[in-house]
Amino acid sequence: MAGDSDTVFPKFSVLVVLAILLVNLPTVAAGGNGVLISNSTINLTDFQATNDSYFVVEFDIDSFGQSSTGYYEGSIYYEMQSLDGLLLSNQSIDFNLSESSNQQISINITGLNIGYTVIIVGLTGDVGVTSQTHSIDFERTIHRLNPLNISIAPTSSILFDSVDASNVPTGNNTISDGDYLQIQIPIINNGDFNWTGSLNITLVSSDTLEEGTSQQFQVNNFQTVIINYNSTNQFFEGDIVVMIELDGEVDSYVEDNYRNFTIYVQPPPLPIIELDMFFDEANLVAGEMLEIETIVYNNGTVSFAGVLQCNFNGESINDSFVAIEPQTNRSINLSVVTKPGVIICDLSGQRIDASSNNISSIQINVESAIFELAGSLSPSALGGPWHAGDEVELSLLIRNSGEIAGNASLKIESNGITIKGQPVILQPGEAGEVTLTMPLNQVGQQSLNWSLYSTDGDTLGDLFGSIFIPVAQRQTLEFTFTEVAWNTDDGIEASWSVNLSNGIERGVNIKIGYSYLSEETTMFDVDMILEPGNTVGQINMGQIPADFVIIRVQEANWTAQSSFSSYTKSVPDHRPSYEIEFIGQSNPNRPSYGQQSTVSVTLSNNGDIPGPNGNLILYSQSGKILDQKPTNSLDSGESTSVTFSFSWPDGSEVTLNCKWDYGDDSKSIDRQFVSSVIEQDSEEASIPWGGILGGLAVGAVVILLIRLRDPTKVKPQAKQPTISGTEKPIQLSSIKIEISCPECSRQLRIPEDYSGNVKCPDCSSSFEVEDSTKEIEQEEEIIESPSDGKVEISCPDCSQSLRIPSSYEGSVRCPSCKTIFKSSDSEV
Repeated sequence: MAGDSDTVFPKFSVLVVLAILLVNLPTVAAGGNGVLISNSTINLTDFQATNDSYFVVEFDIDSFGQSSTGYYEGSIYYEMQSLDGLLLSNQSIDFNLSESSNQQISINITGLNIGYTVIIVGLTGDVGVTSQTHSIDFERTIHRLNPLNISIAPTSSILFDSVDASNVPTGNNTISDGDYLQIQIPIINNGDFNWTGSLNITLVSSDTLEEGTSQQFQVNNFQTVIINYNSTNQFFEGDIVVMIELDGEVDSYVEDNYRNFTIYVQPPPLPIIELDMFFDEANLVAGEMLEIETIVYNNGTVSFAGVLQCNFNGESINDSFVAIEPQTNRSINLSVVTKPGVIICDLSGQRIDASSNNISSIQINVESAIFELAGSLSPSALGGPWHAGDEVELSLLIRNSGEIAGNASLKIESNGITIKGQPVILQPGEAGEVTLTMPLNQVGQQSLNWSLYSTDGDTLGDLFGSIFIPVAQRQTLEFTFTEVAWNTDDGIEASWSVNLSNGIERGVNIKIGYSYLSEETTMFDVDMILEPGNTVGQINMGQIPADFVIIRVQEANWTAQSSFSSYTKSVPDHRPSYEIEFIGQSNPNRPSYGQQSTVSVTLSNNGDIPGPNGNLILYSQSGKILDQKPTNSLDSGESTSVTFSFSWPDGSEVTLNCKWDYGDDSKSIDRQFVSSVIEQDSEEASIPWGGILGGLAVGAVVILLIRLRDPTKVKPQAKQPTISGTEKPIQLSSIKIEISCPECSRQLRIPEDYSGNVKCPDCSSSFEVEDSTKEIEQEEEIIESPSDGKVEISCPDCSQSLRIPSSYEGSVRCPSCKTIFKSSDSEV
């Protein structure tokens, strides 16, 4: 039977039972028809939690296939088990479901135990075949949460410790008279729900009632928290009633939500202290050293450890550690300057018996100086108004009314700081001033506790008191560069401002400089007195390389509220960028020595802002100034040209240098130009008149000599026409024309009617020219001349034409400007 999980059968018996069941099942179930549980409709998830003792399990059953009766019948069983398999309950309900339909099933599970319970639900009867979406049974574990269960631990688990007023454990094993109480209280949560609350604690003794509440705390489920409570009162020997109660949400069992009990305060064993002091009263002299013997007795049964503090007229003269074993004593020697007054010693530290005498005092009576007020009843404050960080000078007039001389000084205590002024020695009947300088740090009213201090004298009257000094906030000191600019005329100009808030004038040191490549340079360093308000200034740093400018302001003998000591600002990086270059060739192209010539340069500004005015100087290689021109400022992107006119220097190749001075900068360029050594005009075209005439003269002389050698041997000959030894000079036209050298394209000027040989002065090439005035009447026949194997190229710098062999691919030097270039880079 389903649910009998405790029954165990032999394997054989199980097989027999299964066989019988299979025979008795309807035939439709064996074929896959029947009822199944829809897995997706089950409302209970595994390990689902609930606060209740019951749960309604809901799911759908679906029918599949056809039944011979038209419907399916069976039972739904459900049971509860513990996690270890113990059956807790077993029940079932019937179902009757028609073909191709579904039904929602609700099962009430009651009596859930606290903790974990296994729920098993299954179908019997006309059931189908299990699939991924449907099954014939399912099993789920449900968790019923423990309800809130908060409690205070039993009294035996609550601990008590003895502490002092600072809540430091005393080390006593029991709570003793005069101790403070510390209670350690465990709070236990045995439920599944966190608890938040506090503790109300009441302590009642014979003379003390203390009621306190702890801070709120949280105890998580199944956790324990220890709460420490420190009493604010001392407790003395006797009973203390302790009442502790939880303050917050309570559970159903309230008996463990509070605890009431009683503890007893024990009387501890304590040291019994006796303190005495002795000195020689017979030989007292004011101003001399006085030895005082202090003896401490411990008459108790426990040791004592503490501090012996002694004061002479309110001034500490001893503060030392003292340890004394039971039933022993210890001697401490003190040395003071003899003067009238009272010495008081106090032994403190460890708790002592109430019968102890731990305080002792002695009175010193000796003739000495006696100081009294000679003016106002309190010191006068000088130098105001004051701000935090300032110092106040205090002055007090006093008189020595004693019988001997003595010294006195002013002493001030404020905010835990004590300062003594310089002592003043006054003779009997003499008056004087004692002064002191005290720092002021408390904004508002700072209290100064003053007194007159003397190492060898006494005081008359109330020479002590308090005065109040009004102290304002520290003055603020702000400084900046209001503007940093750069221009072509002045370079870097920086406008600075220093602002001192309301108050008094202050001394400062101001340093202004610049930084370039991480190196700082100071250009302005001055000490000055600032009045409250704004102080401004301007500094010109000139044409210097700088990344940023710096101002440093340092207070002189005071401290400002502002925390920074320097300020930097970047220098604008916009600058003009001047460029200069020569333009083309000289004019004329190849000037001769002394000839008036011109060369030109281009000036441009590629920068972001206008540049400065300047001056151009043209000079020769030897340094001789040939010409100079002033230049105006160039705007950003502007360019202009300047032409120099001068007498051409000597030399076949002349190097000209041009220097451009502008602002604090300059640029220089140079270029080499070619000169003409021999001037070639039209008359200088190489027409060999001297050769022709000289040849005719030589020929005439030779013929004459031959005839004079032997006139008889000369045969008579027919008379020939005679030729004159000189020819009539050829008259050429004064009109000149330009021709081009076929080799280097040099332009030459010759008479228009000249025919003959011409030699180029540049390349020394000779070529024939004909009279251009002769008219050629016949029609010219166009004949294609054969190529001479040369090509014409142009210089890339001066456009001079050159002829070179067409097969040459090397470097070529221009005969005009001397530029060397690759033949392949030139235009043909």
